[in-house]
Amino acid sequence: MENSTELQRISGLIVAAMHISTDRVTAAGVAYVPSLKLETFEQAVHLARCIAAFTTDDALAEDLAELVGESPKFLVGKVLLANYAPEQCTGENADLEKRIWTSIYAGRRERSRVLQTLARRSLI
Repeated sequence: MENSTELQRISGLIVAAMHISTDRVTAAGVAYVPSLKLETFEQAVHLARCIAAFTTDDALAEDLAELVGESPKFLVGKVLLANYAPEQCTGENADLEKRIWTSIYAGRRERSRVLQTLARRSLI
């Protein structure tokens, strides 16, 4: 029960932050968050990491890093898709990352633009 409450709390904070994002793709992606079917608090934290890594909204990325209590560089280092092509990603969060990427970002933003944003922030 406690885990469910925390999951709902952090998911709500992430959705609220995405909703007011200056990155139109991220803001529009709010509609797809429920389809991700997050089951654990850790998955919600990883959602925040992924959004921070994939968005072009620097303020949102900083806010999400603060929300999960990680430095931006450490946070991006935990997102496999920020460092590898989707077909190279394996591990416990790989499926969630792929679902986030395809639901919210794929088809609307090319991977190279995300990598350019991360390079501009000096995170990769």
